[in-house]
Amino acid sequence: MKLQTILTTMITAVTLTAFAASTAQVAAASDTQSAISSNQSNTDKLVAELESANAEVIKLDGQINDKNTAISDAQAKITATQARIEALQGEVAKTQAELAARKAVLKKQLVSLQKEAGDSVTGNVYVDFVLNSDDLSDLISRTSTVNKLNQANKDALNAVNDAKTKLADLQAEQVSKKQTLVATKATLETEKTELVSLKSSADAKSSALNDKINANKDTLVALQAKAAQQDAAAKATLAKLSAKATATPAATPAAAKSTTPAATPAAPVTSNGGTHQSSDSAGNAYAYGQCTWYVKSVAPWAGNHWGNGCQWGASAAAEGFTVNNSPAVGSIVVFGAGQSVGGQWTADGSYGHVAYVVAVNGGSITIQQGGMGFSTPGGPNTQVVSGASSYTYIHR
Repeated sequence: MKLQTILTTMITAVTLTAFAASTAQVAAASDTQSAISSNQSNTDKLVAELESANAEVIKLDGQINDKNTAISDAQAKITATQARIEALQGEVAKTQAELAARKAVLKKQLVSLQKEAGDSVTGNVYVDFVLNSDDLSDLISRTSTVNKLNQANKDALNAVNDAKTKLADLQAEQVSKKQTLVATKATLETEKTELVSLKSSADAKSSALNDKINANKDTLVALQAKAAQQDAAAKATLAKLSAKATATPAATPAAAKSTTPAATPAAPVTSNGGTHQSSDSAGNAYAYGQCTWYVKSVAPWAGNHWGNGCQWGASAAAEGFTVNNSPAVGSIVVFGAGQSVGGQWTADGSYGHVAYVVAVNGGSITIQQGGMGFSTPGGPNTQVVSGASSYTYIHR
């Protein structure tokens, strides 16, 4: 009896020691999970900021393109206006030449009249031409000729001068228009420079956010690897504790021997009832914010290089996993490229989609998922999906 008491005391001490170690491991694992949650929360915020920064870059790109178009339009108008100014200069020069020619004709007419008038009496060629008429009929004829000649010359000179004035006004108008266009173009170029500067700042912000997200992803991978190690260590400790607690002491006196057979340690409970694990399952190699990243984070037994969501079924089957159309809690559901997700939305036409099954209810499943199209890219985003048997499931 005394020996049994001693053995019981020793077993209790060992059990308490193992329990204390297990408790410490659980606490450490809890701290790691808290760090993972904090990391994911910070990454979600960074992703939201990145989306905002990218939207700003796209907006500024559009504004810069608009300014480039406006600058090109202004330059085209300046070129057209300059061509019009040069054309008007040619017309003004032509009109000046016509005016000079008209004056030359008038001079010749005066010389001709002077010759016909003969010696000057009054000093006025026209008057002398009239006074030197041979008779009344000649006088009337000469007077009519002088009047017509004067009127014709006057009309011609007025027409040429009017044309010259109008052309000069048009030229001045075009010069003013060109100056306005040049000023407008200069303003547009200044505004474009400011937009380019803003876009450069937005690009830098976007790049910095990407760097932070990538750094967070690296930290998250390390934390997940640490969590996996802690989980494995905790399970090993609990298995040892269970084995020691159920073992029968080797030196128990015959009178104290139990007739009950030693209990067999219970098999560990695993997701989806299986223990299969990919040979390439350590960590999480998928990009944060993708559906594959989220599923790998909640189903660490999945492979790191199974490809796009729509390829997971084939990749899992190649590794010996059970793949069928029977839904089960803890399984991974695969949606093909372009496949309808319960009639609510459609999986990407090239990449498909994957999610984690958390409940099965008749012909419907409840899934949790991640992805850039959701309010929380890092997940979980919960959705109830009908038509359960129409999808592919990967079982552990």
